[in-house]
Amino acid sequence: MKLFKFVVLILFIFTFSCTSEKQIVFNEEKISDPKKMYIDAFSLYQSGKYNEALDLFEKIELNFSHLSYGPKSLLMISYIYYDRGKFLESLQSIKRFKKFYPNHVNYDYAEYLIALNLYDQINDASRDQRNSKLALTQFKKIIKKYPNTDYAQDAKYKVDLINEQLAGKEMYIARYYMDRFKWMAALIRLNNIVTKYSKTIFIDEALHRIVEINYRIGNIPEAKKYASILGYNSNDSDWYKKSYNIVSENKFIDKIKKEKKSSRYVNLKKKIKNFFLVK
Repeated sequence: MKLFKFVVLILFIFTFSCTSEKQIVFNEEKISDPKKMYIDAFSLYQSGKYNEALDLFEKIELNFSHLSYGPKSLLMISYIYYDRGKFLESLQSIKRFKKFYPNHVNYDYAEYLIALNLYDQINDASRDQRNSKLALTQFKKIIKKYPNTDYAQDAKYKVDLINEQLAGKEMYIARYYMDRFKWMAALIRLNNIVTKYSKTIFIDEALHRIVEINYRIGNIPEAKKYASILGYNSNDSDWYKKSYNIVSENKFIDKIKKEKKSSRYVNLKKKIKNFFLVK
């Protein structure tokens, strides 16, 4: 992760256009050399003195907003906050940059940094995926708007990773419903994987689960159809072997009948027990 963030910073530094500017003379309290201030601020950042670096970058942006070092310092502020995991502060700084420097040469970097802030806040598949969806939208925006940049290349890679994450979330919910015998609800989630995330690692399992559920509810033709699709795409996978066993043997049907009978018996025992409870 540290290596990746270093690369992100290098991308920004090398895409920044350095231009010669006329030096501006300020009051004695203010330093009139923005270049020296910027170099000092960057050295502070590299030395791990993040708060001091932020203070100096803020002074540069405040006093030299009309020169190239002003907006560049604001982007560095945004990056340092991102690097330190202060995503809200980073996004607020980027918002300010976009407002005051809408035509800046590094506007694409600002958009990319927004995406990274969202991407680094993605939760595991068992939790809310709002940031996954926001990051996905932002990365797609970068790919469309800046197709020939290094940012777009990295965005394509991260879009694939986010799709894996979102597919994982759908599978997590589908398994939850299956464990509770809520077949229709599970099918909706599994079909989402098939239609939206067919290129992810979860597609084979999703097809198998669809086969399994359709067999359980007695829709044999549909089960065979999805088993055939799975066999056509991944006939060497373990998921296909499981699906093949389901549609080609009666043992599975007998197992289902036993499970249903056992389930009814357990539920009946619970009802009888509850009947005699003192309320």
